[in-house]
Amino acid sequence: MNYTERAGLILPFWLLSSCYFLIPFIRDPIDPPALLITIDNVIPFVWWMIIPYYLYYVALFLPLLISERSRLQGFVSIAMQLLLISYAVFILWPITCETVMKSVEPNPLMYLYDAVEFSWLKQNALPSVHVAISGLTGLILANERPDLKWVFWIGALLVFFSTFLAKQHFMADGIAGSFLAIAGYQLWKRSF
Repeated sequence: MNYTERAGLILPFWLLSSCYFLIPFIRDPIDPPALLITIDNVIPFVWWMIIPYYLYYVALFLPLLISERSRLQGFVSIAMQLLLISYAVFILWPITCETVMKSVEPNPLMYLYDAVEFSWLKQNALPSVHVAISGLTGLILANERPDLKWVFWIGALLVFFSTFLAKQHFMADGIAGSFLAIAGYQLWKRSF
């Protein structure tokens, strides 16, 4: 299967991914539980972790490396299910992560923070879509490309840690995203 065919199969996932930005227009954010704030207040801010946070945007295109049609279709189907689960939670329980985002301190990479922080998008916190999709992609590609498995595993772990160390999410958001990624991977693995 050539890359154009692969992109055609992945297109519905990419389109559904972009719907993330519509949710704030459907539902206003609510305050998070105090426990989430308390936990994240003791987690240090690591300014350079915004760099691995951007690996998510690379992960959106990595499924192009899956050459077998049925495996790629399986990825797309499961990734879309993870997105729909996440979006349902965002609508039913739209907690804001603004509190944790306010702890971002001025740093040399502020332009990277500014590029992903929008004044109208302070919700869509739990689960972290960054972690769910990057984790699923990393696990599947580690299976598909065993020679590069450490690269994919490390990439997925870096996205997980970056979400709360760069103060873009609560740690609980990353944990919830990890559970989704692992569940999605197990579902994908059982299909083959």
